[in-house]
Amino acid sequence: MKNRENKGRFISIRFKITLMVMIVTIVTMGLVVMFVNFFLKDIILYNARTNLIASYKSCDELFSGIKIYEYMLDHTADEFGEYISSIENPSGATIYIIDEDTLHVYSAVVLTDSVKNELKNILLNTDFKRFKYTKVGYEIRENVHSEVDESYLELLGRLTNGNYIIIRCPVERIDSSLKFMSRLFMAITFILILIEMIVMLVFTDRFVTPIKNMSVIARKMSLLDFEAKVDIKKNDEIGELGNSMNELSEKLEHSISELKASNLELEKDIEKKEEIDEMRREFLSHVSHELKTPIALVQGYAEGLKDNISDPENTDFYCDVIIDEAAKMNNLVMKLLDLNELEFGKTDLDIERFNVTGLIESIIKSSTLLASKNNASIIFDNTVDKYVWADQFMIEEVITNYLSNAIHYVKDGGKIKVWYEDKENKVRVCVYNEGSHIADKDIEKLFVKFYKADVARTREYGGSGIGLSIVAAIMHNHNQDFGVYNTDDGVVFYFELDTNVNE
Repeated sequence: MKNRENKGRFISIRFKITLMVMIVTIVTMGLVVMFVNFFLKDIILYNARTNLIASYKSCDELFSGIKIYEYMLDHTADEFGEYISSIENPSGATIYIIDEDTLHVYSAVVLTDSVKNELKNILLNTDFKRFKYTKVGYEIRENVHSEVDESYLELLGRLTNGNYIIIRCPVERIDSSLKFMSRLFMAITFILILIEMIVMLVFTDRFVTPIKNMSVIARKMSLLDFEAKVDIKKNDEIGELGNSMNELSEKLEHSISELKASNLELEKDIEKKEEIDEMRREFLSHVSHELKTPIALVQGYAEGLKDNISDPENTDFYCDVIIDEAAKMNNLVMKLLDLNELEFGKTDLDIERFNVTGLIESIIKSSTLLASKNNASIIFDNTVDKYVWADQFMIEEVITNYLSNAIHYVKDGGKIKVWYEDKENKVRVCVYNEGSHIADKDIEKLFVKFYKADVARTREYGGSGIGLSIVAAIMHNHNQDFGVYNTDDGVVFYFELDTNVNE
């Protein structure tokens, strides 16, 4: 991990920029050193020569038409010094003017014996008259005088008025200028490099910090965290990159949200398919179980008829059993067909306004005989008309199933009650039977087809476990509430209907 971090630092942008600046700095210093060593001295010498020439031209202009010895007859040395000080002398060179005829030397400085000897040697060894015939009238040379062991850059020439001129600038002064300029160049270079490094650090920090922040946000995006966004403060390529990352984050978040939604839908579809497959298996299992017993009875009594066809009494009994079992199978098949049509929406609702009180009274009247077999009484005290909006035929099926279920499960000599509970724009119809409670584990499954809380008792009265499933399908089609709950001494089944046409 540590090596990986070191490697990351080694190839970082900041390192690359620093390395690039260091290389440029080293190259710059090398160029400065080369310039100082190979070009600066020539430049300073060229400048010194230019200054000597400027001094020569200024002297030539000042003494134009003036003979030096004639001038000195009327002026003192101090006056000569003041006069000659007006000469342009940028290099501060020493100027000697020599009379052509007498070879007497005039200068603003005091002539020492050694200087006199040096000048005498120059006059003896130099043909100044030849400068009269040259184009520029002078020459510049570097001369070493052994008497003082000092080197000079000298201009030897002839003025327009015929006087000779010697302008001397010590090479030591030029070397001093060279050293000063070299140090100045190096100092300026060092200062510039220092400033460059500081600017580089500030610049790279401002340049790299946003990229580091983007890297952190990109890492969060890779972990599917899209809350963090790039804080865009610049209107440049980095700002454009930040905008692109923010747009990418939003699009990824949207795409992943859609993908998750699609996955959830797919999971739901898979679960629904598995549920349908399970329901299909359960349906086949229940149907085969429900048909198995009557088919076995029909087969058995049919075989008995074949064996005892001559006995009229047995023949009638066997035929009654076969007819009864065949009727049960037909009833089961018809209910399954009705349930299938209800569950898959193949039955259109015929919504109308009708008096549910009259419908309940009619069903109770037809069920009184069946209730009397269990010594049960059916109580319905609501004599006021109650009009509802629904499919009357289907609601009749719901009430019949509830009442039939109550009759079969009421205790011997118990009571069955039917009543209303008024609600806002609705009425709840409740059917109660006195008897045993329904176990909590069975209540939620009562409306599942073929489910039987008490299998033995259901078989006893010929129930198929489909009646309450039909109730559930009808109420779902009406988009109304229904259910069951236990009371202190019995069970209540209920369903709701609209009393207002707008509901």
